[in-house]
Amino acid sequence: MKKFSHLLVPILAALCTLGLTSCEDQDSTQAMVLSGQWTGDFGMYYDYEYRGRVYSFDADYTDIVFYPQYDFATYGWGKQVDYYYDGPYAYQYYRFYWSVDRGIIYLRYPYAPELNTTISDYRMNNDRLTGWFEGTNSRFSLYKIVDYYDWTPYVEVYGYEASDWVPDYFYDSRSVEADNGMARFDSSEGHILRRGCRFTNSAEE
Repeated sequence: MKKFSHLLVPILAALCTLGLTSCEDQDSTQAMVLSGQWTGDFGMYYDYEYRGRVYSFDADYTDIVFYPQYDFATYGWGKQVDYYYDGPYAYQYYRFYWSVDRGIIYLRYPYAPELNTTISDYRMNNDRLTGWFEGTNSRFSLYKIVDYYDWTPYVEVYGYEASDWVPDYFYDSRSVEADNGMARFDSSEGHILRRGCRFTNSAEE
């Protein structure tokens, strides 16, 4: 038995190393696919209080870009713009940090922590990302329009270019209310109450 137990230690160590390497390789591949610019329904909304009444506005679509911290990194930062055809604000800008760890996508918004989310139930290929935000019933569906590594030639760009919307600067959630995107509302008499995913599980409400 001592002979066998002596042999088991290096074998188990090798298996653990292989398992970790496999997870790291998978995360690296997923991060490569995630890196780039996407557009579509990201399930975003905001509630706006105006003269004692609350109005809810759903984003019509979102443009979101994931930049890796360095080439082939499994984490990085990004910019997100939610566009609204109705409501007091025509758009909302956010900066966020992202990471892929053991197949789970983490999004952290430093100036809007209420938007922090985890994505574990999703399907992703080189041109589409669909799934649900964890702990919600909010489904998202995004299409890739610009690939960061330019390694997927079959991806269709649909006539968009990253320079069409990504500015040389960004607004975070603290400055967005100062943006002149107002429509029918007087900004001095209203404010955003909450923002995030459109539908939450009843257990969390």
